[in-house]
Amino acid sequence: MDRQPCEFTDIVIEAYNDLVQRRIVEITVPIRENLTDGETGWEFECVAKVPYPNPEQVPENVTLRVVIPETFPMEPVEVDPENVKAFPHQDAETGKLCLPEEALAPVNASRLVCYVEWAIQWLKDAANGKLLQPGEPYELPDFSCKLLEAPLIFEESSNSYEKWEPLLCRSGDVECFWGNEIQAIFAVRFYQRDGSLVREAEFSSNVLREAGEIKGKWVLVPDIRYERHRPPQTYQEMVELCSRNDLDFYTLLKETWNLKNSYKFGILLIGFPIQKKVGAPFTEIHWQPLLFQNLNGFRKQKQKPRLKGPARKPRQIWQRLKENGCFSPSQQLPWGMVENVTRDRIYARGAYPSKVQETPIVIFGCGALGSSVAELLARGGVHQMSLVDHDTIKFGNLCRHTLDGSSVGLNKAKALAERLSRSNPLSKIKGYFEKIPLHSRSDESICQVLTDAEVFIDCTTSEAAFQWLNQYAVKNGKRLISLFFNFHAELLTLCISGKISCSDIFKDLKYAVQQKYTPLDPGVYFYQASKDEQIIEGAGCWHPSFPALNAHVQILAAHAVDIISDSIATKQETGIASIVKRKNFTPQTNDQQGVLVEKVWGKEYCQTALY
Repeated sequence: MDRQPCEFTDIVIEAYNDLVQRRIVEITVPIRENLTDGETGWEFECVAKVPYPNPEQVPENVTLRVVIPETFPMEPVEVDPENVKAFPHQDAETGKLCLPEEALAPVNASRLVCYVEWAIQWLKDAANGKLLQPGEPYELPDFSCKLLEAPLIFEESSNSYEKWEPLLCRSGDVECFWGNEIQAIFAVRFYQRDGSLVREAEFSSNVLREAGEIKGKWVLVPDIRYERHRPPQTYQEMVELCSRNDLDFYTLLKETWNLKNSYKFGILLIGFPIQKKVGAPFTEIHWQPLLFQNLNGFRKQKQKPRLKGPARKPRQIWQRLKENGCFSPSQQLPWGMVENVTRDRIYARGAYPSKVQETPIVIFGCGALGSSVAELLARGGVHQMSLVDHDTIKFGNLCRHTLDGSSVGLNKAKALAERLSRSNPLSKIKGYFEKIPLHSRSDESICQVLTDAEVFIDCTTSEAAFQWLNQYAVKNGKRLISLFFNFHAELLTLCISGKISCSDIFKDLKYAVQQKYTPLDPGVYFYQASKDEQIIEGAGCWHPSFPALNAHVQILAAHAVDIISDSIATKQETGIASIVKRKNFTPQTNDQQGVLVEKVWGKEYCQTALY
């Protein structure tokens, strides 16, 4: 099909003429349609002047290729300088500049001038070595990663750095695993060449596929930069960088290529120390993977590349690949995508206080409320959480549960634990198919879970379970938290034990409601729905359920977790009773003012006795 011409729009013509009139650059190739394959829009070339001479030897006259998108001025303008490469804030392969975020540019005709001015300032900063200033956040070099389907996941922090510091310019082995229902590869265990363990990542076993092991190699270099801030882009450049540190890259690459793996690719991790702030000491190791076809992949390839000379044995195949195949010196390095999921990184956007994260928690009851509470705590970074429920997921549960149809027929606690582990891979989240109260034949593992935990959260709505947990908590010094809704999930009751038991706090709360010490109508709080009002899910002997909406469950669960988090973090010995009310919006009242949720009554219990 013939390519349709991209007609100039009025706003593009206005923007280009404005740039020409300002004379901040010299136009050398006038604006024209961008004929690059797969692209639309327009392009032109211009020359920007840079102070010269300068410390970084940036030319005095820099040619810029400017690409205006067809959707201008809604999208960013791309600027690609000629013969200016290897700097921070720049694509390592194409040389395109990483300019300020697009939200800072005007969304009108002056957007083009703005991007060109940004590019000129970038060139001046590059020429004077000011793109990364001391004290600014450190920026990883750009690796121009090509492999996007399966990123490598690792876990390194300042706590693990001391184990790596003595191993600079050394190499070893790494055990990686495919993720369990996660399209990623996890770097789990690192060994020295003598087989001694350097360290093991803190990934939960739930996120690792049992039969998904991939053997690989690692090498640690003091500095990954080949030129300025740019890492090696070809095999020859990597050879030269390793040679500076007395490392034989091709020997290590061959060892990795020849490892016996059931998969068709090899993994060689290139590690190097990085800093948090420019100019600060190194604090952690970053791993960047090379992912390439291994010997197994070569042999299973249907259409093998033509290699000059005999190539039957592994040694011969390797030599030919090195000379004229995918490992030849001029070939581009197959850098892969990577992400460090250490706690301070994956929870940088928001996490509960460290005291809450470090508190072992058990949640009893993994229905609509329990699953929502567990979800919030897991995504907030809780390190160790156990889930207990004896029920299985049914389709009727899904309208209010955080699980989906893939878990139908599975135990709620175990299915939920596996899913939450995938959103929080560093935490130990485990499910138990048990019913509370426990009995003499209950599994010993659940008894150990109760012993190790500090906080119990009861979401069962079972009186028997609550009383058993209360007795256990009092006897063993555990903190018990009880949560439940009323019929339409308009009210959430929350009781947290302190020096006073959870049961006694709840008795006091009920007394306060009955005696009208709270603003709540006792008839509303203690309302018992008739059978006609309850939800009967189908024919047969069904247990009725309450008709709350999923959104209402989520709203109240989120407020409950806020209270729980604050209590664990700051009020370890204080008992708490709280009633939270959700406001109903109705078309008849036309009330769009006020709060959606409010605490209508609360009380703290700091003493050992009630008054």
